[in-house]
Amino acid sequence: MKIKGVMLAAALSWVRGLPVADCAGSGGHGVGGGKAKEEEILASHSTTKMFRQKAVTMSRTVNFVNKMKDDDDADHPFCEVEKDSVKPSNVLHRPSGEQLLVDIKQVDSHFLNSEDRLAQALLDLIEEAKLTLASYHCYSVVPMGLSCVGLLLDSHIAFHTWPQEGAIIMDLFACGEKPLIPVLPAIKKIFAVPSTGKDQLEPKMLWSLKRRGFHQGFDPNFTPYANPIDQDLGIDLLRRHDLDMKEILVSEETEFQHVDIIKLIDPRVRSLSSYERSLEDGTYESRHPEFYRPDTFLYLDGVHQSSLNGEAEYHEALVHAAMIAHPSPKRVAIIGGGEGATLREVLKHKTVETVVMVEIDQELVEMCRQFIPEWSNCTDIEGSDAESCFDDSRATIVYDDAFRWFIDTFGEEVNEGERFDVIVMDALDPERIVAIVGSLYKDNKFVDSLFKGMTNDGMFVVQLGQSVDVVDSALEEGQTKDAAHMMKALEDVGDAVVLNV
Repeated sequence: MKIKGVMLAAALSWVRGLPVADCAGSGGHGVGGGKAKEEEILASHSTTKMFRQKAVTMSRTVNFVNKMKDDDDADHPFCEVEKDSVKPSNVLHRPSGEQLLVDIKQVDSHFLNSEDRLAQALLDLIEEAKLTLASYHCYSVVPMGLSCVGLLLDSHIAFHTWPQEGAIIMDLFACGEKPLIPVLPAIKKIFAVPSTGKDQLEPKMLWSLKRRGFHQGFDPNFTPYANPIDQDLGIDLLRRHDLDMKEILVSEETEFQHVDIIKLIDPRVRSLSSYERSLEDGTYESRHPEFYRPDTFLYLDGVHQSSLNGEAEYHEALVHAAMIAHPSPKRVAIIGGGEGATLREVLKHKTVETVVMVEIDQELVEMCRQFIPEWSNCTDIEGSDAESCFDDSRATIVYDDAFRWFIDTFGEEVNEGERFDVIVMDALDPERIVAIVGSLYKDNKFVDSLFKGMTNDGMFVVQLGQSVDVVDSALEEGQTKDAAHMMKALEDVGDAVVLNV
């Protein structure tokens, strides 16, 4: 008889000898350049004899690592590599990578039971994810359903379907440094096919991601906590597979940091069904949508900054104590605060005439304006003349390093009219290992410029991270030593009175 493809062992042996320095991530789902060609190979027996006869109805293996014919008009961009022309890549062969697990339910049963459609979906995903496919194998089972596995270069993708239940479970692993979060929209678009029946339901997707393998000792450039996945983002959110909603609104690298904004519903706090009812007209939930809305989290370099359900309490506590303590705050400076919530709280005070917000990352501000506008919403603030607080006529946004800006502005000679009544420092927590924090908490010269930048009755407020517990070491030890340095610098400068609350 004739079957399509070759044995997987043959495909694997060819891949292991392939130089892949420029191959992974170059795009396409083939190896060797040109258009992939499925070949019919003579076989002495059916491949179903390798499996349980009563369970398997069809088995097919397709191999992409045979010699390809050059084809400039190929439908797909294949990895154009000559076997003997490229040096091996050390990155791909390190024992580390990312693993993405995806479960989707309420998917069209006909799609889940079609080997041709699923095989094509696999190839489409490989192409959109810019991975490189060596071979894939699919088989159908009784009474229905399929299992498919694709062998990537030093990686794999596999999924199993249950058409009657409308479910598909997927596992994608990629070696090296290729991030898999950007693949999620493609998975949803290609595999979350809605049912065509009269009771059509929107497919629901659960997913989780974690780093696998060994990094330290194998990667000469490895730095602990440098990857956002090793911070709060990965520990508290990405690894969780039980969130009813986990939607990536943005996951991008700016000039200064990595920004992640994620919308989610935690079943321990919110109900997905109640949120869905809040979208329907005439329901109780639709009259009070604020109680059922998803939460939204902002992470910078993987460190949790704030969330929609709770950011108001934090920013109110940060701003209003100092603003109320001052008899009449007219000029206010904000250090950081890129999401706009600190600016929003300052603008609530009618005495304020000028707010100067010094934020180093303009791209972050633009992302926050677009994806979390609630943080900077000034529509209900009396006296504001703009929908977004960033556009309020009293606000001036300076995109600069606050450390440099304050030292340059309040160095040797200071214009009395430039001083501030209140300075609010809303930067990253000093105990977090994040490069962008720089010298904000460490340099006495910067602290001295803050003191010079305040009026005689001026107020300065800074958040220094979480309060220590009885089991914690002294502030001067461990990751809190920068907070201790800031406290000591404030105590030593001028006639300042320091309150630690």
